[in-house]
Amino acid sequence: MTFDQLFPVFLSTDPPAHREPPSLPFKFVDGFGFDTQSIGVILSVQGVYSMISTCFLFPLVTRRLGPLQLFRLIAMAYFLVYLTTPYLVLLPEKYQMVGIYAMVIWKCTLATLAYPSNAILLTNSAPTMLSLGTINGVAASAASLCRAFGPTISGFLYSLGLQAGYSGLAWWTSAVVAIAGAFISFQVTEPKGRLDEKSDDIETAIETTEPAQQDEVIRR
Repeated sequence: MTFDQLFPVFLSTDPPAHREPPSLPFKFVDGFGFDTQSIGVILSVQGVYSMISTCFLFPLVTRRLGPLQLFRLIAMAYFLVYLTTPYLVLLPEKYQMVGIYAMVIWKCTLATLAYPSNAILLTNSAPTMLSLGTINGVAASAASLCRAFGPTISGFLYSLGLQAGYSGLAWWTSAVVAIAGAFISFQVTEPKGRLDEKSDDIETAIETTEPAQQDEVIRR
């Protein structure tokens, strides 16, 4: 969510009137100065690729890796996205568009793999169908909080970084947050089997159990 808000602002930032030589690895200020039409084309490509990736790439990858392992890999990869994005402005001008589209495709690939994996893990974490609505409601509320505070904080840090001479400040702060998220992802466990499979197993066990023992099966 931070990337989606910050990236168009990053693309529209005008280069400074008096460029100073960058003091790598962190101290530099620059921008692309793209107009709204150019940014719109880039975001359109992002949207089209996201649809294609969700429909065709996600099913192939998740069948091979599983949602939990895939989610952990993505959580680790997001750190590199945030770390490298601000350095796009330092590319030679003829390579800048190539770098921008490569970054858009990279980020979209991670996003379209992360969100469905997250949804699957949330569903599998529900002990019963009755609690699934509560879990999804809490997840939606947490996502809404991120939509509210993420752009606000990252926008403030981006403005502060431009003034201080570090145009990558907001991106690198997000990279630190991504590291924390990657660490948390390794604490996540995935229950065996999907929720619908568990329900089917319970129904089968009840049907094949003697009437006197059915209550005990339900309690388990």
